Amino acid sequence: MTDELVRAVIAVPIAVLLPLAKRRPPGRLVRVAVAAALVLAALAPYLDDWRAWVCVAVAALAAAIPSAPSLDRPIVPLALAVAAAAIAAVTIDAEEAWDAIESVGNSSDVVVVTGGALVAVFLAGAFIGRLLHPFAELVRGGEDTTGMESAGRYIGWLERALLYGLVVLGSPDAAALVVAAKSIARFPSFSEERFAEYYLIGTLLSLLIAAAVGFGVRAAIGLDALP
Repeated sequence: MTDELVRAVIAVPIAVLLPLAKRRPPGRLVRVAVAAALVLAALAPYLDDWRAWVCVAVAALAAAIPSAPSLDRPIVPLALAVAAAAIAAVTIDAEEAWDAIESVGNSSDVVVVTGGALVAVFLAGAFIGRLLHPFAELVRGGEDTTGMESAGRYIGWLERALLYGLVVLGSPDAAALVVAAKSIARFPSFSEERFAEYYLIGTLLSLLIAAAVGFGVRAAIGLDALP
């Protein structure tokens, strides 16, 4: 895929789902501004193309729709993120986006790639959640940690799915965008030492597992482990 298409498909869903990274989602104007700024930064080399601006508008519009994304019912923002990413892909290059999907679907390696995705996203998430549950209780000082752990679960799914996909596609360097977006959203909480430690342990574990599974899948389907 072209660099422009990869950037758009990565940046748009992150921009839409960024409010889920906060226990108290920001107001609509803030969500729109953050979404637009993130996609603008990702597509900065291509802003002379009208299609890049369409992607910015789509991300901003999708971020504005859910007035209060729920950590317990994230289906609306998740569906909006998928739809916005699809619109962005079609806008940038519909033929190439479809060819990429078709080539994956027709490949005999699709079972390996799909299985790796399930391991990297959900099985790894269950492992990390169980491992970090005691830390989450310490962070909140015995208070109810359900909201924080739910937020971390959804963010972790997205984080590992994106990193795994990027590694399998041979563009692990683009993962910096994923980490940067998550860190920006969590930055106000870093003043709490316990939360910073909890965040670092969870994030590093998440990235390590997703990358390891991605490299393993590349090797299993006959690609160079390190692209």
